[in-house]
Amino acid sequence: MASLLAARHADERQRFPFLQERFEDIEQAEDRLREELEKPYTGGLVTLRDEDVIGYLLYEYRQDVTRGRTVYVGYPSFVIHEDEHPRLARLMYTEAGAEWVRNGYFEHVMDIPVGNDELILEMLEQSFHFEQRFAALSLEHYRAQPGENSLVKMKELVGDEQRILHKMAPWNSLHQAKAPAWKPITQEALDAERDVFAAYEGKEGTRSWVAEQDEVPVAFHLFTPADARHAMTTPDESAVLVQATTNIEMRGQGIGKSIANHSFTQMKNAGYKYVMTDWLTANHLASYFWPKLGFRSYMIRMARTVDARISWADGQ
Repeated sequence: MASLLAARHADERQRFPFLQERFEDIEQAEDRLREELEKPYTGGLVTLRDEDVIGYLLYEYRQDVTRGRTVYVGYPSFVIHEDEHPRLARLMYTEAGAEWVRNGYFEHVMDIPVGNDELILEMLEQSFHFEQRFAALSLEHYRAQPGENSLVKMKELVGDEQRILHKMAPWNSLHQAKAPAWKPITQEALDAERDVFAAYEGKEGTRSWVAEQDEVPVAFHLFTPADARHAMTTPDESAVLVQATTNIEMRGQGIGKSIANHSFTQMKNAGYKYVMTDWLTANHLASYFWPKLGFRSYMIRMARTVDARISWADGQ
């Protein structure tokens, strides 16, 4: 299994050199797989030809706040040998998915490398859809974007000042509820967003900025040092842009470019080399804005909701 993962990672690094080189080593890849297997409620299957592993699928049962009972397949957890027909991925999903559905888990989520076109296509044909993109920005190559808004001023939030972010927490949800994302604003989702901000208050290394116009906050960026648990897809000396948004009534005025130019420059000056972030693929503004700034997508989250009626409408 580790040999397959190391080989796939080497291929991915041809396209995305910022990924961690050390996971091309089989022992490092094995350690990463063991981390996955040590998680609670984890299962998996391996496909063999004679004595050789030609594919594996690891999965974790989760209770998600918004999805409910969910099976999650992580970035290192679904690999088939490069010489095998990609349909093997379908066969493995069929085998494992039967167990998931039998146990009442109808939400299936997978994080798949962007470079793995064949696996992505197989999952699309199994009724998965694109849901979220994960991307990296090289601060070394970042160039300030033209079209800034000269009316806004930047302010870094310090200490208790970060609590102002709680008031701006719904801005993203309000935008996502509009066309074409149409993502419902549930109380659970709002509570989860506020919990995110609370978790980062006072956390070492966390930094945030607001853009103000006439002393009124109109946009914000929240950064934190990248978590080592995601080391396989996270370069050294990188930060995560946890949340970033502009007041929905003031978009299209260059405010987003202004705060991006300022905060990215500050993070670069602080010694960071990369900024990592993600966005929902149905969010058409984010899908255009972040790549335009230079973010490169290296991983895509795919999801499928199985019709729960299959638990009783199965022809038996």
